[in-house]
Amino acid sequence: MRFIYTFLLYLSVPFVLCRLYWKGRRLPAYRRRIHERFSLNNLAPTDVWLHAVSLGEVIAATPLIDALLAQKLRVLVTTMTPTGSLQVSTRFGDKVAHQYIPYDLPWALKRFFKKMNARVGIIMETELWPHLIHQATRANVPLVLANARISDKAFKHYQMMRFFFKPILAKFSSILSQSDLDATRFVALGAPVNRVHALGNMKFDLQIQVSNQVIFDQLKTAWGVSRPVVMAASTHEGEEKQLLAGLTHLKAAIPNVVLLIAPRHPERFKTVYALAEWHGFNTQLRSQPNTIDAHTDVVILDSLGELLGFYRVSDYAFVGGSLVPVGGHNVLEPIAMQVPVFCAPFMMNSKAIFAALCDAGALQCVKDIDDLWARLVAMHLKPIEHTQQIANANGVLKANQGAVLRCLDVVLACMRA
Repeated sequence: MRFIYTFLLYLSVPFVLCRLYWKGRRLPAYRRRIHERFSLNNLAPTDVWLHAVSLGEVIAATPLIDALLAQKLRVLVTTMTPTGSLQVSTRFGDKVAHQYIPYDLPWALKRFFKKMNARVGIIMETELWPHLIHQATRANVPLVLANARISDKAFKHYQMMRFFFKPILAKFSSILSQSDLDATRFVALGAPVNRVHALGNMKFDLQIQVSNQVIFDQLKTAWGVSRPVVMAASTHEGEEKQLLAGLTHLKAAIPNVVLLIAPRHPERFKTVYALAEWHGFNTQLRSQPNTIDAHTDVVILDSLGELLGFYRVSDYAFVGGSLVPVGGHNVLEPIAMQVPVFCAPFMMNSKAIFAALCDAGALQCVKDIDDLWARLVAMHLKPIEHTQQIANANGVLKANQGAVLRCLDVVLACMRA
């Protein structure tokens, strides 16, 4: 089976390169550092290799990386996407080594592990690339699958390919799942039961470090410090249209409201800006701060790595990927910034977090865009609800922390073995 997979992978290389070039039309970063994707770069030896595919995984891994650095360990962080890469560079600078993960090609990964010479490897969530894991095993790098999870949709697909994934999962020294349900699913797919442990979700251990807060305060001053601010974060196609279509009704109830929209994918910044203008709103770009003033209705956040700062100057947050069937995104970040959070029903990617927050009155799940604006207005008119939801959310955060330290203990044990 792996032979067929490898053959098809080599055939796909020209198409992958074409795709990088095509995506680079809107996001030039995809055309840069391509040599890293084939392990043709120089790489110094390291103690710990941690792979976090994109932005969300990097954010989740941040407290673990900090804990590893506190142990005086050399850390290499690999990502797949430019957004993940930028987050690593912005958050850690030269404290860690960083490069793109090589494609799942045997020769490239063999070079990668030989140069890196890591003592342990950590893969975040569910990146089960066959050659990546096989070559790590050949290089005697013990592997930990950290903050591991399997969504409902993925589990159905994996079950049909159990024969393929069982030997892959068997190569991990430890699989540290987010929940008991995730642990059960990994065992059902063939993972050795004695290596699977439900340690909790590391996202609850998130750190709220905002650099250059003065920049966000200046922007808030520009549009008006007394104006209520609604942040729509990590939005997807189809969501901005609904938000903007209902904004007129929101402004009827809260006339001086400001809507911040942060599209999930950078290549959509200009499209969302044009959509907001088409709806007739005074729309500005975060990248052009001098154009933002008291008449601004909508600000498109065409920047990366600044969500925490904008959460801090917001009064309410809606987390996207939930009005359309994407599965939702990180609701814990705005909660950590003391902002009441709203989401829509499509929260399949974080079911355990979603349930814990909803049960505690720490998150409001709305039916549709009309329900979102209605609940937001109701909270605006009753500030005590604003305060209570934040207090409830802080309680959930505190009660679920500790997964990072538990994961660190496992990683250090692997290094000692």
